[in-house]
Amino acid sequence: MTLALTDEQRAHLTEMRALTTDEQGREVLVGLTHAETVFYLEYGRRRIAGERSTKDRERYLELHEQHERARQQILGAEIQRRSENPPLH
Repeated sequence: MTLALTDEQRAHLTEMRALTTDEQGREVLVGLTHAETVFYLEYGRRRIAGERSTKDRERYLELHEQHERARQQILGAEIQRRSENPPLH
């Protein structure tokens, strides 16, 4: 199951190492469950659309931190692999 993303959004998130698939084969943001991913993306869409409610802000920020920590771990592992096996030019 894929998320409701534009091609541009998907390309950007993929490049940023922000997307993965869960055990059920559903597209999710790294570090988040499917339900958390749906909430996170919907909250962001509501904010972009102009909704200024702070009702779910704390949960969004917690999920953002969780997602970013997981994404940074992925990037760190990639950097580690590259430094251990540098490309030959």
